[in-house]
Amino acid sequence: MTRYTRKAIRRLPLRVLVVLTICVAAAFAVRLRAADGSKGKLVVYDAKVATDQGDWYFKAELEPILFRLVSVQNKYKVIRLNIVNRTSNKPLQLSLQDDRFQIRVGPPGSPKIVNAVLDIARADPVWWKSLDPALQRALAYPDQAAIRVNEEENVFVFVPTADLPAFPDQLLFMIKSYSATPIIIQRLRVASAA
Repeated sequence: MTRYTRKAIRRLPLRVLVVLTICVAAAFAVRLRAADGSKGKLVVYDAKVATDQGDWYFKAELEPILFRLVSVQNKYKVIRLNIVNRTSNKPLQLSLQDDRFQIRVGPPGSPKIVNAVLDIARADPVWWKSLDPALQRALAYPDQAAIRVNEEENVFVFVPTADLPAFPDQLLFMIKSYSATPIIIQRLRVASAA
C-alpha cells in the first residue's frame, strides 16, 4: 500500500469503512442473486392419478412474471393443462357440461377458490368469434374426448383476471367421468442448493 493510501484510510472513520464494506457485499450478493435464474423459473404443477387400470398424469407450467403480465383481452389468464394417459386401459372421458376447473389461492386454512372457464366460446362469444377457426379448434375444450392409453390432450383453462388475486397455489380439476372429487394438481417443491 502506498503512503498516500494509508493516510487516506486512517482519516476515514471506522463507521464509513463498515458502511462501505456492507454496501459492496450487498451489491455483490444482489448481483449473484440476480444471476441464479430465479426470475424466469417455471412453476410446475402436477398430479398422478393411479387407477385400478393404470395411471393418468396432469401437468401445468406457469412462468410467474409472464403470468402476472400477460392476459387475454385484459380479462383472462390462460393455463394450459397437459393430460397424459400413460398406462390406463380405461380412457379418460372429458365433458364440457360436467367437468369443472378451479384455482385455489391463499393459505390452507382460508383459501380463496376461483372458478375457471372451460367453455370460453360461450363465456366470451365476441372474442371467440374474432379468432380464426384453427385457433378455435386448438383452444376449445375437448368435449367428449376419450384420452386412451399412450395418448395426451391439452386443455386450455381461462381464469378471470379480476377474480385471481395472487399466483395459484393449487389447481383443482373435477372430471365427472372419473370422480366427483377434484383431482388436486399441486405445485412441485423444487430442491434448492442454498
